[in-house]
Amino acid sequence: MESRPPIVSTRRQLLTLVAVAASPGPLFGHPPRRIRAIAFDGFVLFSPQTIVKRAREVAGEKGDALVSAASGMLFGYTWYYTSARKYAGFDELAEDAFKSAAQSLGLNLSNTDLEQLVEGYSNLELWPDVPGALQTLRRHNVRLAMLSNLSERALMSNLRTNGVDEHFEFVLSTDAARQYKPSPKAYDLAVRAFKISKSEIGFAASASWDASGATWFGFPSIWVNRNGLPAEQAHAVPTVISSGMDGVLRLSGLQTL
Repeated sequence: MESRPPIVSTRRQLLTLVAVAASPGPLFGHPPRRIRAIAFDGFVLFSPQTIVKRAREVAGEKGDALVSAASGMLFGYTWYYTSARKYAGFDELAEDAFKSAAQSLGLNLSNTDLEQLVEGYSNLELWPDVPGALQTLRRHNVRLAMLSNLSERALMSNLRTNGVDEHFEFVLSTDAARQYKPSPKAYDLAVRAFKISKSEIGFAASASWDASGATWFGFPSIWVNRNGLPAEQAHAVPTVISSGMDGVLRLSGLQTL
């Protein structure tokens, strides 16, 4: 009997998000007939390496452990608040996560340290394959939006700093829904913005759980699996799985070569 790949823990998945981009891998899945728009999770486009660098600056050799612990806590906080039908902004939850993570590691971070870490989410760099893919999508009249748990301020800062803001029709933060993904209210922000059927809106996720949430909502979805993680078995299967933006082009029905 063929063995299944191990289920990767949430903490490990989040830790791998801070790694350098994985080597190109195969594409899986087939696109639907017609995609008129794509909504992107933030980390499909932006590398979290800036946050790692800042953590190393303030925590030294414990920097990577700080990011790992804080990411796991932040991930849990967004789900905890959403399931309890409560809400606090992303920056507030990120600061709380870094505080708790620092305490668990015996680190004494100043208010300035915490501000620099949280501000890292507004100073992210593009993955190398992003600019060309965005240009191709817009050249073929595919409408684009951001749909992220990050604040609108952070999203706008990242888009403008990297010179790709002109490609995006909408910048949608889950602040507007006051619920984090994978809440259906969060994904519905894209339907309300584009004013087209959800079956015509592709969703590009950086995490397996986000691709599953979008799939359950009714979006054709892609998991941009930059770090080659195995899918968790309990999740819905996205339309396409790829290691980079080539999969987004495939989801859109465009040539990738």
